[in-house]
Amino acid sequence: MARSQIFGGSCLVILILITSIAGCTSGPPAGSAGSAPPISPSVSAGAGTSSCGFTTCHGLDLACGTNPPRVCTQEYALGDKCRQYAYCSGAGGSCQLVTTVQYDQCKACIQRCGGADTTEIFTCEEKC
Repeated sequence: MARSQIFGGSCLVILILITSIAGCTSGPPAGSAGSAPPISPSVSAGAGTSSCGFTTCHGLDLACGTNPPRVCTQEYALGDKCRQYAYCSGAGGSCQLVTTVQYDQCKACIQRCGGADTTEIFTCEEKC
């Protein structure tokens, strides 16, 4: 019994690490119109400058602003997978969230992944 729990926990840690690394290398969704800005918060070019980017680092609660975080943690949160399908646009002088149909579908799928067991939720999220 203890061995299976250790094995299951180890597999979960490895899965989270792989997913986290894969999320760091993803770009805008394939086939999106135009060239989208990077989906991860960027580091400001100089002191006092601002850019348009996500105001949060993880999860499904997306918002855009002119002062995104300079650094985000490497932890993985439920919904990080969907962030690749959204980006912030500074076009027209305003910073606005742009989502795609893929984002909406991914978010809806993950929100259906209920349950008390974390492993089950992450396994469900993989299928979204």
